[in-house]
Amino acid sequence: MSDEPSAETTGGDVRPVVFTIHGTNDAHPESRGPLWWQSGSTFEAQLLSELARRGVSGVEIIPHHWSGANSDADRLAAARALAKRIDAAARQSRPVALLGHSHGGNIVMEAVTQGRAGRHVRRIATFGSPFFHRRLKAVPWLIAAFQILLGLVITPIMAGYIVLVLQSTSGPRIEAALLFSVVALLGIAGLYAGAGKIFRRQLQQWNARRTIKPEHWLAVHSPRDEAMRVLEAAGALKPSYVTVESARRSLDAFAALAGVVGTLGVFAWFGGYFLEPIVSKIKSGNYGFATLVDFTFLLLVPVVFVAIAGIFRLLARLGGAWAYASILNMLIHAGVVGAAYGGDDAFHLTGVSRVPPVVPSVRELRIAARDLGGIDDRAVFEAAHKVYDGIVATDEGGIGDPDLMWKRLSDALYHNAYMRDGPVAAAVADHLASGLRQSATPN
Repeated sequence: MSDEPSAETTGGDVRPVVFTIHGTNDAHPESRGPLWWQSGSTFEAQLLSELARRGVSGVEIIPHHWSGANSDADRLAAARALAKRIDAAARQSRPVALLGHSHGGNIVMEAVTQGRAGRHVRRIATFGSPFFHRRLKAVPWLIAAFQILLGLVITPIMAGYIVLVLQSTSGPRIEAALLFSVVALLGIAGLYAGAGKIFRRQLQQWNARRTIKPEHWLAVHSPRDEAMRVLEAAGALKPSYVTVESARRSLDAFAALAGVVGTLGVFAWFGGYFLEPIVSKIKSGNYGFATLVDFTFLLLVPVVFVAIAGIFRLLARLGGAWAYASILNMLIHAGVVGAAYGGDDAFHLTGVSRVPPVVPSVRELRIAARDLGGIDDRAVFEAAHKVYDGIVATDEGGIGDPDLMWKRLSDALYHNAYMRDGPVAAAVADHLASGLRQSATPN
């Protein structure tokens, strides 16, 4: 199988194409192999067989490669690349379907919101996908708002200057008009870019809901899916990482430091006032009692220290500790969620759901069976024992290699069992066949 849609035709019809999109940590440079999304895999053979039974033959399965990193930036880049491949297949009038597992489902969701890509997709099936809810982060939002404001201010001013210059009868009118026109165009470009950043998500959702019919999307998931449960918990749980009492102790410790720094600052600022009479007396040779009295300004040191430290301690007890704890908890939780979700792009990934938020009321296949893909609690337990025994027996160093451990355990996880489940493959074939049997006219 090639990595790009072929243009083979029979009797004026073209072969349907199914793009497979793997999830996190499941990347491989080869398009052929045993992984579910690769050509030649057991899942591909089973799916093609089930489709043939339903009267759909000649389907081309094409893997969509991406990094597989837990990175929102990488997922969005993969989505843009997938949207281009969908458009390329549509230009050949080829029926298109998408299969995504885990975060591959997020790539699918982002791809079908872009341009006309969603309009060309006949059917979508996703397995165990924790679909992200997202909003623009504060800094990109403020930059976008500034671009909009700048565009709204500069553009009409430059337009007014252009009118005044063209009405003038002296000076380099054309040159000035061209200069003001360039500035006006920059303002318009900034306005467009800023509005695009702020409203792009809403426009994408509107586009998806307009082009993707809910019955065209099948979301397969199981309550036993451990990966989805972990990500759901990461977004839902908001424990108190920092208590108010511990925040108060931290602020009390900081109060002492603030007292030292503040005291040094005060005397550095007013040092000349206090030292000038002492220096004058010493230069004149006066080492008497009057000079000693001038050194009494040092008694102000503890007073200033206690005053500054006392202010910070008082603020800590008047709500400062609570505010400090709240801010720390918010930042820590955002960091934990960001690490779990891979939120390294311009969007806050605020939570996950088992159905795509951009297309409400999609079809769902909830798999509550204990033996999804032949996996049950006993199988997981036995697989863990086999992994441990294998490491001890062969001394391959697997415990020190998280990637190797993950690969060994992956077959014993519910999250990776969807594509090994016969009923799931049959249900997906039913779903795809109803769309791929249609004529090549886009939705």
